[in-house]
Amino acid sequence: MTVALPLLQRMLAWVMGFAALVLLLASGIAEPLDRSLYDAHMRSWSYATGDQVVIVAIDPQSLAQLGNWPWARSVHARLVQRLTEAGVRGIGMDVTMAEPDVSHPENDRAYAEAIRRNGHVVMPVFAEAAELGGVLEEVLPTSDIAREASALGHVDASKDPDGIARGVYLNAGLGQAQWPALALALFAQDQAGQAIALPGLRRPHGESYSPYQWVRDNYVLLRFASAAGAFNQVSYIDVLEGRVPDALLKGRWVLVGATAAGLGDQLATSASGINAPMPGVEYQANILESLRNHRLITPLNLPAQLLIGGLLLAAPLALLGWPWFQRRWRLATVTLLAIPLGSLLLLRLGYLWWPPGACLVVAALGVAAQATLAQFERRRAARAPPLAKTWWLDEAQPR
Repeated sequence: MTVALPLLQRMLAWVMGFAALVLLLASGIAEPLDRSLYDAHMRSWSYATGDQVVIVAIDPQSLAQLGNWPWARSVHARLVQRLTEAGVRGIGMDVTMAEPDVSHPENDRAYAEAIRRNGHVVMPVFAEAAELGGVLEEVLPTSDIAREASALGHVDASKDPDGIARGVYLNAGLGQAQWPALALALFAQDQAGQAIALPGLRRPHGESYSPYQWVRDNYVLLRFASAAGAFNQVSYIDVLEGRVPDALLKGRWVLVGATAAGLGDQLATSASGINAPMPGVEYQANILESLRNHRLITPLNLPAQLLIGGLLLAAPLALLGWPWFQRRWRLATVTLLAIPLGSLLLLRLGYLWWPPGACLVVAALGVAAQATLAQFERRRAARAPPLAKTWWLDEAQPR
């Protein structure tokens, strides 16, 4: 059984719990628990993709027939021309072409011309240092190719401290977040010039950054369709040789990138895990599919996390002593279940991520503390001497 605490004691308990919540969130101690809970949600929340996004894979079959990487730019020119003839909606090239082909400049010109004729080709941007520990530089396509591209988009894959990619920064760049993600740049081409309201956590407004610093903005979490292999995928060589029917490509967004092991990014994600990494081009496909179907997940900022956590910590204190909650185990069970359930409902119904780990730890400590104090009180009551009999009762007893 439990007894309702006086109001002042309840307020003091809430203040102590809220202070512990602030410390846990500020320190990040509960983040591994939050990541584990989020990944568990993602693995059980897959969905079937549509047929509007197609991956043209630079796969082992293509490498076996076209030779070792990198291929001549004239090969990519032929691919873009083939996709143009098929009537694709747009092309995102997750293939770096930062250095001109000095031996065969005509290949660069052929590729640039194929891009110009298509009119909807997005090329990648990323940042790297020329040498270990050196200054970061933005790596763009060669000037001829960049000039003909309809847009440029960054291919920066956001990884958490445990090496897992759970989200993406929709904008990033050197000195300022000027480049949209490759998938976002591709998606934006189809919006007829309409501004896209981007979700996500924002960087501090008005804060200035070094021109040598890679700046990120609009962070969102991804609801991955599933582990690797969720999207329609055709081989690069099959498209090049005309073995893929136009009906499978017409009106689709096409992403071109490496899926062969050892070639291109291989990312551990919340859906695929470390043991089954996802190719970078499929990571971009998940971003594009999430943009199309409004499946991007917005992480809540710190004030919102504290607000929800504070309310959930106050609820059991308000219920303490109510008839159904007279038994302590009922109140503890409801409290410890309500916290992860609230996070799950926000995620699946509102596409908002509230990390419940810190609040769950505080609630568990509170339950343990209350149980310990109750046990201490019982032991103290058991050791107390019985009340002395009053003198008038003693006098009334027969002798």
